[in-house]
Amino acid sequence: MLYVAFATFLGLILCLFWNVIAVSTASIKGSGVRIWFLAVIYCIIGVPGAYLLWYRPLYRACRKDSAFKFGWFFMFYGIHIGFCIYASVAPPIIYDGLSFSGFVSALRTMSDSALVGIFYFVGFGLFCVESLLSIWVIQRVYRYFRGSGKTAEGKRNAARGGGMAAPEISL
Repeated sequence: MLYVAFATFLGLILCLFWNVIAVSTASIKGSGVRIWFLAVIYCIIGVPGAYLLWYRPLYRACRKDSAFKFGWFFMFYGIHIGFCIYASVAPPIIYDGLSFSGFVSALRTMSDSALVGIFYFVGFGLFCVESLLSIWVIQRVYRYFRGSGKTAEGKRNAARGGGMAAPEISL
């Protein structure tokens, strides 16, 4: 399970790097430099962010069987899956949607330049594979989490924490 999660981390690195390459070709063909800066920012922030926010907590959660770290992983990995799905579709919201090499962007750039469209379609395929593999990983981790009894521990910790936060009423 951790090997496949690490593979999704490496897949994200590949997707974001390919996104920079595809957007660079679009930028060279005249789509502007803003989309290139956005693609570089996604790559610079996305790779260490993914490592710190979901891969390392998953590794530590599996190593120490920590319900809190599993919860942290599920929250940020859900955001990761949403990001990958958004990037694979690439709706024209931020700077005409050309800062991601997704499906809608690939269709729009194909009319301008076939080479840029091909680069964007490869990026679309990479983000689709990353999304599907990430969904598979979160299902496997959830099954492991449910099977190890950590859900009951998480509920007890939440109840204990909620009980401690409640004010005492003395009569």
